[in-house]
Amino acid sequence: MAQRGNPIPTKLKQDAIVEALFEVRFDTPTTAIPEIFLGRLADYQPWKSLEQRRMPASQFPAPLRQVDPNLRYQPLIELASVAKDRSVRIGSQVLSYHRLKPYVGWEKFKAEILEAVDGLFAKAPGLGIRRLGLRYMNALRADVHTIKSISDLDLTLTIAGDNVPGNVNVNFTVDVSNNTQCTVRIATSEFVQGDLPPNTSLYVDVDVFTKDDFRTMDQNVVTNWIEFAHSKEKEQFFRLLPQATIELLKEI
Repeated sequence: MAQRGNPIPTKLKQDAIVEALFEVRFDTPTTAIPEIFLGRLADYQPWKSLEQRRMPASQFPAPLRQVDPNLRYQPLIELASVAKDRSVRIGSQVLSYHRLKPYVGWEKFKAEILEAVDGLFAKAPGLGIRRLGLRYMNALRADVHTIKSISDLDLTLTIAGDNVPGNVNVNFTVDVSNNTQCTVRIATSEFVQGDLPPNTSLYVDVDVFTKDDFRTMDQNVVTNWIEFAHSKEKEQFFRLLPQATIELLKEI
């Protein structure tokens, strides 16, 4: 684990990030027309070069999406770059911004997230934010990150006193502030859907999100939370790595 008092690395020589995303769920004013709202965001200047496509949830009628909690926050359209390295997914009550590998670094990703927040507040005055989330999905590789199994993490998983060294799929959630939690998932590759880099030994998903009672209409609250959530995401990720591994992997 990153030892107390030692700074968390700004960057690794080769990061493990396969996807990073920011999600905001919200309520729009009752007078807002969903189709017009989606059109305004799709026409947002920074995203005009992105290709548009419909998402599966768009096939369901709006009244059904509204009453079904499994559909309410599903995106209806996706705006994706030709290079397939970033995308924006938008629904009538949700917006998420995705960065795929190769990761561009926090400063650029943060700027893009803030740009998305600016567009959302500009195109939908009076919206109420009900959930924020910042999530990083990582593929730790034996040949790059020296992590061959869960035994190489600063983590002990036991059943009846015996260590569990093999295939795993575990989750734990911790409070990181009064209004924010973080769920960490650690899994071996057979439990993960989607493409992972060759030699992936462990998948580590760190998801920082606001609690159910979170509400705000203040854009400054959202932007301040983003920086806070990123710091907590890094803490939770690096606390899994032994200090010797951190020293080996960090960029000097």
